[in-house]
Amino acid sequence: MYGIIGSAVVLGAISVWAIKKFRVKSIEDQEIVLPPKNKSYARYILGGSIFGLGWALAGACPGPMYILLGTGVFSMLIVIAAAMLGTFAYGLLRDKLPH
Repeated sequence: MYGIIGSAVVLGAISVWAIKKFRVKSIEDQEIVLPPKNKSYARYILGGSIFGLGWALAGACPGPMYILLGTGVFSMLIVIAAAMLGTFAYGLLRDKLPH
């Protein structure tokens, strides 16, 4: 598992470097500009903790929830409903949250 995640991080870092270094253009012939990230760590720690807590409580990665449901793990219905409710709540609160 760590090899998959690690290779994705390495590939992403190389891709971002290449986009910046070679000034890659989009299919509309516009230069791709990657704005610098805001370096406030509190929101990343809080958001990551909430996401990780939900992942741990569900006992499954967000992707395979549907596969588990298809294999007969019907408790995933609760997890999927909670994920949809969380997404809906975020949509309602998005304008009020600091981004």
